[in-house]
Amino acid sequence: MVSRFSRYIIAKPQKTLIIVFMVTLFWSFFIPNLKIDFSIEHLFSKKDPNVEKYFSFREEFGREDNIISLIYKPIDYLDQTLYQELESLIYDIDEIRGVNSIISIFSISDLDEKAWLGKINGTKDNWNHDSLLLKLKYIQTDPSIGSRILSKNLEYGSIILSLNDNVNNHQARSEILERIKVLTLKTSPEWTYSGVSVLRTEYVKYMVRDNFLFLPPIAILLICILSFLFKNWVNVFLPIITVIITVIWLLGFMGLIGLDINIMTYIVPTLLFIIGIGDAIHIQAYFREKLFNKNLDPAEAMHETVTQMFKVIFLTSITTSIGFLALTSTSIKILQEFGLEIACGVMIAWIISIIVVPSGIILLNRLDYPANRSFSPLLNWLSRTIPKNPWAFILIPILISGTAIFKIKDLSTDSSLMDDLRPENKLYQDLKLTEKHFGGVLPFEVLLKLNPNNLSGIKKITDNENLSYLKKIQTLLNSNLKESRFFSINDLITSIKRIRNDKDKLYNQEILDQIAQDQNQQELKLLNANNTTLRISGLIENKTSSKMEILYKRLDSLALTLPKHLSIEYTGTTVVALKTNNYLVKSLVDSLSIAIGLIAIIMAFMFRSKSMLFASLVTNLIPIFTVLGILSWLGISIRPPTAMTFSVALGIAVDDSLHFLLRYRKELSNGLNKREAIQETIKNTGSALMITSSVLVGGFSILFLSAFLPTYQFGLLAASMIACALTCDLTLLPALCLILPKPTNN
Repeated sequence: MVSRFSRYIIAKPQKTLIIVFMVTLFWSFFIPNLKIDFSIEHLFSKKDPNVEKYFSFREEFGREDNIISLIYKPIDYLDQTLYQELESLIYDIDEIRGVNSIISIFSISDLDEKAWLGKINGTKDNWNHDSLLLKLKYIQTDPSIGSRILSKNLEYGSIILSLNDNVNNHQARSEILERIKVLTLKTSPEWTYSGVSVLRTEYVKYMVRDNFLFLPPIAILLICILSFLFKNWVNVFLPIITVIITVIWLLGFMGLIGLDINIMTYIVPTLLFIIGIGDAIHIQAYFREKLFNKNLDPAEAMHETVTQMFKVIFLTSITTSIGFLALTSTSIKILQEFGLEIACGVMIAWIISIIVVPSGIILLNRLDYPANRSFSPLLNWLSRTIPKNPWAFILIPILISGTAIFKIKDLSTDSSLMDDLRPENKLYQDLKLTEKHFGGVLPFEVLLKLNPNNLSGIKKITDNENLSYLKKIQTLLNSNLKESRFFSINDLITSIKRIRNDKDKLYNQEILDQIAQDQNQQELKLLNANNTTLRISGLIENKTSSKMEILYKRLDSLALTLPKHLSIEYTGTTVVALKTNNYLVKSLVDSLSIAIGLIAIIMAFMFRSKSMLFASLVTNLIPIFTVLGILSWLGISIRPPTAMTFSVALGIAVDDSLHFLLRYRKELSNGLNKREAIQETIKNTGSALMITSSVLVGGFSILFLSAFLPTYQFGLLAASMIACALTCDLTLLPALCLILPKPTNN
């Protein structure tokens, strides 16, 4: 069947390429159906009880991650013009569709006459600087929101916006933020934009920008590498057109079945562009070898190439796909989609390569293949030296990797939500500015709840005793998160009492009724509808998962001291995101184990030789452990982007081992002894391995330019692993083949 297929595409290359073009055109019609959805909720595992708690909280209190902080640094905070501008700005922002509420210095001045700034639009003669200064300091000390809208030294001010739940998507947030920026830039202060909504919006921009920014330089780099190595425009054009067609087919398929571009799958086109090119290179390299080494006519050389490489590339594509399919073992939907999409893309690349490359070469009839001797000196040296000293090429890699492996035990999985940003990044600096002057931007919620099974006659959560327990919780939070800001019903009561000049330490029912009425008007809810839950809402500074775990334990310990009718629950985007990170790392490590196991099974079935199976596994495991050790030496934590890389890179790197071993077995079957077979394999296959690995390393290296650390780290680790794997394939693998028993089943 493969032979008939080969004869057809060689005999009718033009018709074959027209069919491919028509199919490509068909798939392109579905690409506009693709939708972009970068909701962070896609990263949450449905099996995680923390996620269930979080969504239950949102149903009761609404979203807590829809905050935008507009921080301004005035030229003169006593200038009347400043407050005219701020008042006008707030009116304009309030008119923006999607803005739910606004908190500013005017929020207090509207309620408390002692915080009234004066007649802002009056004459300058009536503008009293001394009086204004006292009022600003009075506002700054407000127990509820004062520290969130004015910094301690009055150097900065803040306007806090909350968005409606129905605009919590990237497009809507982007439009609102752009409108706000246009309005703020018309005023005199220097503005900084912060908050979770801003963070998410900018993250998505980085992702989208990276995807479009990197494709051109990756394409240019690949063209340069291929031009240098092949020195034939056909051999440059065909691999590039192959991966372009592959990307179109995959995106069209995604559009047809209704898959979205999400926070994970945005990088799929870039990855496929890098990964998919290897098949075309191997076909071209093998054809050139057949054409010149055996002096065959082009058609016959191509026929042998297609029949041989059809199976070889199919097997290597399967092993690559397994590395990605292993990601489907997680319970997170977008990881499953990412793994499945890339796996499908790899198999599409195999189909396209085996059709387009042979047809294109025959149709274009460019057979002037200059001899590529770029790697010949190195390969000739390896082919002579390794058979003489195989143990040296075994012990040296093992010694090097052993040193690295020793450090694996010190690997950390500790991470924070701002680890995705470089310190020099403007967004990172803006977030640190917010932390310094106004507490953090990351939502953290603590709930004091009535246990319905242990009410003991208590009907309301707002009893004095329960409010005292709420105060204990808030005291604990303030002592552990000193740069953060927390807000509870206790703060609101204190603020109302200050306005009324009420010195009574206890609340009264009138105040609670007022609070309940305010909440019905969609202000920040601090008390649920049926009076069974009190909320402490916080915006906290960036903390690592290990430090947050300490806080969780202290909250759990405090909960044990409460009466049986009360319980403590902590949730919010920060809690879920950090715990999801830990879950992701564990899931991705498990997926790596699955990938190794599946690849081992396929190799065992493929070679049916214990020695070849052992050699291939050792060769591909050493790069993984070596890079893990290097991460530990460098102090880089294992996070989802880094953990995912290993499964992906393993699937890619194992291809070279397969190409090498399949060629080695073929040479043995031709009657050569082990030494001769290894020498021929290194000389003939080594060049293709170095070309494909150079392309992969070069492509992934482009990702180093990303300002988004997950993308940078993915590229760095993938490039490092592939480079390390190539080194092992050309040194360790042939040495192991020489000392291990000759395969009996060839």
